[in-house]
Amino acid sequence: MIKLLTSEILDAHTRITIQAAVDAILQASPMDEVVYGYVIAVLDQTLPSSINQGVTIPLSKQTANLLDIAAIQLLYIERKVYFYHTWAFPRKGVFSTLSRNERLMALNLLERLEVPLESLPEPFTNNPGLTQSMKNTITQLTFLGYYSEWTGYGSTRFNRHEYKRIEYFPIGWIQTKYPGPAFGYRNLRGFLLGDPKKGGNLHV
Repeated sequence: MIKLLTSEILDAHTRITIQAAVDAILQASPMDEVVYGYVIAVLDQTLPSSINQGVTIPLSKQTANLLDIAAIQLLYIERKVYFYHTWAFPRKGVFSTLSRNERLMALNLLERLEVPLESLPEPFTNNPGLTQSMKNTITQLTFLGYYSEWTGYGSTRFNRHEYKRIEYFPIGWIQTKYPGPAFGYRNLRGFLLGDPKKGGNLHV
């Protein structure tokens, strides 16, 4: 069940960083403002969160911090000066200020474990398996959000499943020219078979 999350609303850094990752993966931004909400919601509800001094820290927030560390590591490896692209992502955060290709390179560093594991935020600290899997996790969640009905739920997308409603054609329906569900089609209710004992057809 996906529900509205306070972290998705209030934490601008997390929102913008995850949106930057989604934007880089899709290489197209028309729907990324919708898809990043799916990525954040699933991260926070299905994967482990961190606890610091009794306060639960959503995994989406820690993932955003992880992406920033990967971005910093990329800049260190490349040994180059970079510029803040404030026209695209005006809030603070290193990852979101990189170009799309640089963001993908930063994600690749996670997959190759070319980041300081001891300096990563919990639960990624010294956890190579979870760190390495995050590139695929973020990529898969991005495409699941993009090609599922999520983009069509509109204002109901964070409601409980039984209260979700398709308000717009999802992007996947548009791309595949799917006309949408139709009701009232006749169902197959069996076949007519000849029954010689009764001299006619028998519906089975």
